[in-house]
Amino acid sequence: MKPAFTLALSYTFALTAADYFPELQWDPATISTCVDWFDNGGSDTCESIRSLFNISAQDFHDWNPSVGLDCKPWDYQSYCILTKERLASLTLTKTTATATTTTKTTSTTQAPSPTVWNALGCYTDDDASFPVLEKQVRSADSALTIPSCEDACWKASNLTVLYAGVKQGDQCWCGSFVGGQTARNEADCNIPCSGDKAAICGGTNRINVFEPVTTQVTTTSVSTSTRTTETTESTTTAIHTTTLTSGARKGRGA
Repeated sequence: MKPAFTLALSYTFALTAADYFPELQWDPATISTCVDWFDNGGSDTCESIRSLFNISAQDFHDWNPSVGLDCKPWDYQSYCILTKERLASLTLTKTTATATTTTKTTSTTQAPSPTVWNALGCYTDDDASFPVLEKQVRSADSALTIPSCEDACWKASNLTVLYAGVKQGDQCWCGSFVGGQTARNEADCNIPCSGDKAAICGGTNRINVFEPVTTQVTTTSVSTSTRTTETTESTTTAIHTTTLTSGARKGRGA
C-alpha cells in the first residue's frame, strides 16, 4: 500500500487528466457518488489508468460495473476514477494531547443606575402612529412623578438601559430608543406632574424624556478548564486544467 503522502502526490498530478463531470457517454450504472471522471478518448489503457490513479481492480469494477476485473471491455466513454468515499479516506485527522489550563477572565458590563437619570428635553409627540417612546406603561395616573415613571421603565426593561418619558401630567412612556425631535420651545412642556406639582411632566402632545446614567461594573473570574484541540489536514489537492497530460482526449482534436 502506498503511504498517504505519496498517494496524495499521485492524485495531485493525476487529476490534471480528470474532469468534475463526464464529457463522454458513461454507463448509467456507474456509482452515484463519483466526483471525478476520466474521459477515455485516447490511447491510455485501462490498466494504466488504474495504476495512475492507484485504483484496485475491484474498486474500479465496483465504480464502473461495465468494466470487468480484467479491464474488459475498455470503451470510448467516461469512467469514474474518484468517489466521495475515497476522497474522504484520503483526509488525515490528528488530535493533540488534552491539556488543562487555568483562565482568568475579566469582563466589563454597563449597569445603569435607576437613581440617576439625565433629562434629554421636551419632545413633540403628536403622532400616535409614531410615538417618541414605544410603550405606554401608565395612563391617567393621579400620582405620577418623574422618579416613579423612571422606576417603572427600569423594571419593565429587566434592569437594562431604557428611556423613560412623562407626558400630559399623568402618562408614563418607555422605549428602547427615542424617536422624533425636540420641541422648538422647551416651555411647551408645561403641565405639572399629577403626583408632584413642583415638577413638569410634559405637556399637550409634548413629552419630557430621560435616560439612565450608566456605570461600569467589572467582574473577574478564575476558572480551570480542560481543552482538547483537534486539527484536520487534507492530504489531497485536486487540480483541474484544460491541458491534459495523459492524452485523455486524443483523437478528438485535443
